[in-house]
Amino acid sequence: MTFLWGAATSSHQIEGGNRHNDWWQWEASGNIEGGALSGDATDHWHRFEEDLKLAADLGLNTYRFSIEWSRVEPKEGQWDKSALDWYLALVLECEKRGLQPMVTLLHFTIPQWLAEKGGFTWEHSAEKFAGFTRKVAQHLGAHVPLWCTLNEPNVMVLGQYLAGFMPPAVYNPKLAAVASRNLLLAHIRAYDILHEIKERRGPWASTPLMVGFANNMIDFAPLRRAHPAESILARLFRRFYNSAWPDAVMGRRQHFGVRGLVPFARQVGEGRGRRTCDFIGINYYTRVYVCFGPQQRVVNFARFRSLPVGVCFSREGERVSDLGWVLHPRGMGRMIRYLGRHKVPLIITENGIADHRDQLRPEYLQTHLMEIADMIAKGYDVRGYYHWSLLDNFEWIKGFVPRFGLYEVDYGSFARTPRGSAQQYAQIIARHGGGPPLREKLSSLNDRVPAGLATASAS
Repeated sequence: MTFLWGAATSSHQIEGGNRHNDWWQWEASGNIEGGALSGDATDHWHRFEEDLKLAADLGLNTYRFSIEWSRVEPKEGQWDKSALDWYLALVLECEKRGLQPMVTLLHFTIPQWLAEKGGFTWEHSAEKFAGFTRKVAQHLGAHVPLWCTLNEPNVMVLGQYLAGFMPPAVYNPKLAAVASRNLLLAHIRAYDILHEIKERRGPWASTPLMVGFANNMIDFAPLRRAHPAESILARLFRRFYNSAWPDAVMGRRQHFGVRGLVPFARQVGEGRGRRTCDFIGINYYTRVYVCFGPQQRVVNFARFRSLPVGVCFSREGERVSDLGWVLHPRGMGRMIRYLGRHKVPLIITENGIADHRDQLRPEYLQTHLMEIADMIAKGYDVRGYYHWSLLDNFEWIKGFVPRFGLYEVDYGSFARTPRGSAQQYAQIIARHGGGPPLREKLSSLNDRVPAGLATASAS
């Protein structure tokens, strides 16, 4: 089986001009750091052919992107065929370039008309998402072998109703529970609709149709190893954040809640006792330390409301990205082991680092791939790796400052320039010849990786 070597993007972050979604409105209200607006983003809407050529030039054999719901249905019940035609042209360009498409249906943004009804807290939201899914499937489904229904629903609910970094940014744990339930129902409806696709065309017509979702995974750890409260809290965070969605799509009892903090959502009967995923996507970036009590001196400390509980993204002296996130490749292996218990194929749907100087990305890429190689060697069913991201882009509440791209984007001219890490990724892919990552082929690539990272999987 050919290993999926790819890169990922999302519609709002690169296309530009997505005026009809909730983020566009929220940005205009001054909610992005530095007052940034997504605007033309990277102008991918007009440059998609160029961008897919850049992806193919790296030797990628797959490309993950998302459909902007607000383009397809800018007003409730009004469908824009020209938008659907554009996404079909994108898929056909993928075919031309030998890039197997993975299509994500929901990557954080929702149409403004849906946001005004309460987003996924509205009782009819799953039904509306099903209608959107059916329209997309009818227009381009014959050409798409890989589908991701939802991107990071755990992050979406957290940002909207608990932590305030996504619109509508209101603190309401009850709404968090309702949104989780409706998102699960939306996923189930989409899963069933996509599996109704009968006609298959194009170079992947005989490739088995696979439908899954992407879960953000964090390697939670207590800030102080011997602190009993922090150890308990770290376990609670792992269960709520890392486990709730994988358990739900595997048909297990749904647990979208934390006792005393977030009420548990009412069970979705259609999701009990049946598996509604053909793969689980892992979006992994970093470790997070759980803190209890006043921790103002801790790097990147953030408190949950008035509770004496918080998180931080690094300890003093640790090597960090431009966002202050600690480099922690061992967490990749832990997340694969953690989800491997479900006995379902895994795909790394996002993994990357904000590094505008491109000094840390080469070792970040190499060491995380080494972890994946080790897990595959141990028998874990990992089918692919998508680097985040192909291009620098609009990084949500952080605006345009974080640089995640294999290709640097000049936001004045929109010129794309390959970084050194892009060339390294191309070399890695070429060495593997379409096969899965192997430690011996990665470790011999260069001698730039510090020993502590190169041997990360040993601990």
